[in-house]
Amino acid sequence: MNSNVKIIRDPIHGDIKLEGFFLDLIETPEIQRLYNIKQLGFTHLVFPGAHHTRLEHSLGAYYLAFKASDSLKFDNDEKNLIACSAILHDIGHGPFSHTLESILRNSLNVDHVDLTEKLILGEYAIFDNCEKNIINPFCVFDVLSKYNINHKEVIKIIRGISQKKNYLSQLLNSTIDVDQLDYIIRDAYYTGVSYGMIDIERFLQTLVINNNNLAVQKKGIGVIENILMARTLMYSSVYFHKTVRIAELMLSKAIELMDELDPFEIFKMTEGELMNFLRNKDTYQCEIATRLKYRKLFKQAFAASKSDLVEDNNEIIKKLDDKKFKRGKEKEFEEKLDIPEGHIIIDVPYTDLHLSEPRIDQTDIGILVNDKIKKFDDYTPVGQAVKTRDISDWDIMIITDEKNRDIVSKKAEKILFN
Repeated sequence: MNSNVKIIRDPIHGDIKLEGFFLDLIETPEIQRLYNIKQLGFTHLVFPGAHHTRLEHSLGAYYLAFKASDSLKFDNDEKNLIACSAILHDIGHGPFSHTLESILRNSLNVDHVDLTEKLILGEYAIFDNCEKNIINPFCVFDVLSKYNINHKEVIKIIRGISQKKNYLSQLLNSTIDVDQLDYIIRDAYYTGVSYGMIDIERFLQTLVINNNNLAVQKKGIGVIENILMARTLMYSSVYFHKTVRIAELMLSKAIELMDELDPFEIFKMTEGELMNFLRNKDTYQCEIATRLKYRKLFKQAFAASKSDLVEDNNEIIKKLDDKKFKRGKEKEFEEKLDIPEGHIIIDVPYTDLHLSEPRIDQTDIGILVNDKIKKFDDYTPVGQAVKTRDISDWDIMIITDEKNRDIVSKKAEKILFN
């Protein structure tokens, strides 16, 4: 195994050391591509510092996986396996990260984790023939094979379903894990908000393994409360900021309305490639790409939460989770108000929220007290508060261009709930 060492300077964790087979892994096209995928999609349109990438986050998760491994006294094989899973866990992300996740789900019933699995198993490539001839790629699949890393075990850990060693899966994919710890701290740093102040060292000191599962000692309850609240506040204040959400909806609509759509080809692209691709498509796609480039976004014309509406109207909101029903309502607006196709977008964010972060309302953390596992919720009301707190300010939102905003605002309830 290569004994050379590479040090990468990270603004969050300081020096991150790569050695052994990780030197080969970091050079694979699947990981290098992440240099060109923003961690937070369009969040930079609101928080200008948020230009950090998926690669930075992957390295951060890798670093924290190693730190946790040391704290829990894993053997070398376990350390390499969890660190390998951490650095690879996001290689299936498409341009603008979670922004296009719903399109992939609706079109092919897959998500970025499914694509990550295909890449790890060598069933899918993120480069075309022209690129292959230039870079002569040694892919993730090849590196794992060369160093006898179990591909399927890596996938199980990423998915959180490794039963042989539950604690390895839980370290990367559970209620609180190294993936979330890095993105909360990193995203708070780059957006400039103050919610990401987490005592990582304290958390790692209180981690234990009990009956093949991760747990936290009772003295760690305070830092768990801190992490759960930070995650919730980051989602409500940053990830689901109204303006960020509008930009995401516009891009998704531009791709949804393309005559020919190959989601796999879209997800191979970097963000610059996707925007250039849209600018050279039809008029609508060019318009959206231009609006996003110069931040000339659609505006909110209507928004409501379930508490604002009568029960019958809430039933309509539930139906809007269905893609065909929602598109039908959008067409109704377009026809009745003489609005061009694609200039009315209805947002019901609940499903997309749970696609982007299925752990958002989880609080099932084991607390070790006198050699027995207790429930986190037995010791603090924070877990219940996290589960009941609304993430977005709206359960339904309608956006449109500046020209049609007033008329849509006036007619929205009548058309929407007719």
